[in-house]
Amino acid sequence: MSTFSQRMGLKSINQLVQLESMNDDLRVGLWNALDRDLFAKERFNDSDFTEALWRYYFKWPVDSRPITNNGFGAGYTRVWEQIRKHFFEGSWNEVYDFVEFVLRCYPHDREIRRAIEVTLARENSGYRLIVGNLSPISDEGEVREVAAAIEDANAPVKEHLRTALSFLTDRKNPDYRNSIKESISGVEAMAKVVTGDSKATLGDALKILERNGKLHPALKEAFSKLYGYTSDADGIRHALMGESNLSQADARYFLIVCSAFINLLKVQAS
Repeated sequence: MSTFSQRMGLKSINQLVQLESMNDDLRVGLWNALDRDLFAKERFNDSDFTEALWRYYFKWPVDSRPITNNGFGAGYTRVWEQIRKHFFEGSWNEVYDFVEFVLRCYPHDREIRRAIEVTLARENSGYRLIVGNLSPISDEGEVREVAAAIEDANAPVKEHLRTALSFLTDRKNPDYRNSIKESISGVEAMAKVVTGDSKATLGDALKILERNGKLHPALKEAFSKLYGYTSDADGIRHALMGESNLSQADARYFLIVCSAFINLLKVQAS
């Protein structure tokens, strides 16, 4: 759950998507996935992996690995210290380079692939595994739309969007249904401001905007259908019937689209 400080805007909420950056939670999460689901496994071979790492990833002399003799055979403690230093002190893109290299070394290991996928989703990484490669699932422009809508809106709109973002990015207990509901509510609150009618529903507000020439009929129709979807799909704006099938992708899409629409309405009102 989000903390009091996050809900009050006193502490930043996790990023919607981490594209050209990587916070500590994501970096540590990726390391823990690699360590627990691969490196620490009995089947894992330190010699083979580190030789491949030195030869093909670092492109260093293989015999420069600081392997020691601990009396029972080769010791790799210092080797792993060097690997950890690279992982935790390197740039965000170098971490992804390392993760991709590991996955290419173990292309048939479904356990480590699944662990990485879960971590990327949980920590709101802007990248997902597609055919063994980490590929972007969003872009910086979409993130800027959300940030602009939250930062520049009036208090009610800001609160709805901030709450939608909090529900979406809650690492322990994400609530996609309520995130979508709050995103739509943010649009409704902004439409009331633009129309000057505090009792208008979003449907009413869209009609007023169209009638006043501030909204193209096609755009009004598109958003009316999107609003109608939230009345039907998984009980977003009504009582929830049964298990929700809504995903993180659904909630992210609504937050981005609603933020962009709010930004459009702000321009119309100015």
